[in-house]
Amino acid sequence: MKRIILLTLLCQIAAIASAIRPLKYHRENYRLHDFGIAIGAYLPKAMENDLDGFVMQMRMRYLLDKDDYYGGGGVPGMTINGYYLYSLNDRISVGATIGWNGMSKYELERYDFYKNSDNVWKFKGQAQAKINARAFHLMPTVRYTWFYNSALSLYSKGSIGVYYRYMGFDYSEHGQMIHAPQEDILLAYQVTPLGIDFSDGPVRYFMELGYGAAGIFKIGISCRLHRKWQNK
Repeated sequence: MKRIILLTLLCQIAAIASAIRPLKYHRENYRLHDFGIAIGAYLPKAMENDLDGFVMQMRMRYLLDKDDYYGGGGVPGMTINGYYLYSLNDRISVGATIGWNGMSKYELERYDFYKNSDNVWKFKGQAQAKINARAFHLMPTVRYTWFYNSALSLYSKGSIGVYYRYMGFDYSEHGQMIHAPQEDILLAYQVTPLGIDFSDGPVRYFMELGYGAAGIFKIGISCRLHRKWQNK
């Protein structure tokens, strides 16, 4: 439900912006190649749920005395991604987006003590478990520019591709080592109803609102090369 509400809101924002745009779209030239890099925030709920399940699975399998362990971790909601787009004409560009979605880390530790013959507590050793998660995405991308002038452009984007996720369990106790990885290839997508690109010249700045693997909000810098003139 939250996803539907968010997408509906973003579509409404795009529709309002489209309704108040200047009457005439005009661009005498455009640049064929567009490279960009961005950092942003995303909703890691699905990843967090899967990771929590993996944590419980590993604890039940390897840490039989799991109640004696303590520790924790979390899932940062950060994404870093880059893209390349090639302009087919002054409105439509195609290319790909590649990125990384925050690395999560859970740590569980246990310290063992015992009493010696003198009834004195002694340190026996430490048991430690670490669970890491990393995720990467690669998505073919299409961008449609629906307003442009020399200082500002408004556009929408859509992407669909693959999502590689790695979750690894590493356990050590008194010299014993266990490594249990889990890898998945999942469907990735990104819907960006509204993107704003501004500045004059080949180096530009942009902000985007959307939903998916590449984030719900991000800011970045881009470089556009090879100017193409149109015959109008």
